[in-house]
Amino acid sequence: MSAAIAIVEALKKTQGDTNTNKLIKTMEGMRFQTPKGEMTFRPEDHQAMQAMYHFRIKVDPAFPWGVPELVREIKPEEMQVPIRNKR
Repeated sequence: MSAAIAIVEALKKTQGDTNTNKLIKTMEGMRFQTPKGEMTFRPEDHQAMQAMYHFRIKVDPAFPWGVPELVREIKPEEMQVPIRNKR
């Protein structure tokens, strides 16, 4: 779903131009909304970055299953995802 949304957003920005190099340039650093929140393509290596969520399962007698409890949101800026390409 996120990939399809990214393509649609890039095509909107290029006004439908499907030239590969133009789409690549357009998508570098592009921010767009996905079902899981905002996603950004990191310009250096085209890595898709978005917030992740740290949660724990809580036992709640009101439910016959474990209930996820948010501990914190981990923002993309906090993640140490290495850049491995040699661009």
